[in-house]
Amino acid sequence: MRPMPALPRRARRTSAGASRRAAALLAAGALAVGLSACSGDDGVDPSTAEWPEAVEPAEAEGDLWVVWTGVADAGGEGALEEEVARLAELGYDAEVWDPACQEGAGEKIAGLTGIEAPVAVGLAFASEEDAGVFDTRYEGATVSLTTGAYTCA
Repeated sequence: MRPMPALPRRARRTSAGASRRAAALLAAGALAVGLSACSGDDGVDPSTAEWPEAVEPAEAEGDLWVVWTGVADAGGEGALEEEVARLAELGYDAEVWDPACQEGAGEKIAGLTGIEAPVAVGLAFASEEDAGVFDTRYEGATVSLTTGAYTCA
């Protein structure tokens, strides 16, 4: 008769393990506090805030925050009509435009989608907070959030 193999030993809980757990809980708490601070000092919940006002990119000065909600290959603007209509239902006058008209956005959208010459539906906002509120409230898909100045005349 063969001897029965020894059962594996259970690791003992040490104070080092407890310290790691306490540090993890502390880090999670700090992260939660940090994230709540990012949502605004006024305690506004973006998911229930009013829909922010979009700005006309060509009329804005300085950096814009653009939430891109649809992308197609150049020449495929018709594929984005549904997205434009969806945003119109929310009260936004959205158009298809070239992401290359915002500093760095063309390269970012092309890299994310693999579309070499993209056109996209994007809503421009005057602040990061407004863009974040829109992105949180919008139930459709978003491709990316970019920031930079409008560069097309």
